Amino acid sequence: MQAPTIKRTGSGTINAIRKVWIDATSTQFAMVLPDEGCSQLAIRIGLNLTADGGDCFQVGDKVQYTLLTGPVGAFARAQDLVKF
Repeated sequence: MQAPTIKRTGSGTINAIRKVWIDATSTQFAMVLPDEGCSQLAIRIGLNLTADGGDCFQVGDKVQYTLLTGPVGAFARAQDLVKF
């Protein structure tokens, strides 16, 4: 029987935004430094544009995210990045 996935909410500050290319497709990741002082997290932010064409996320924004942890030895996943 597998261990259950545990969800918890974290918060931190964006300290970089990076564009990553995979084949011919690009996507952006926010590099988030958690408030707890743990290692930096890379969280996918998709298009990162508002309706008027501005950036949704910028370096220095305070954000919240959901951290999913699974069985022992599996990598934790961060998702659902929102400003607060």
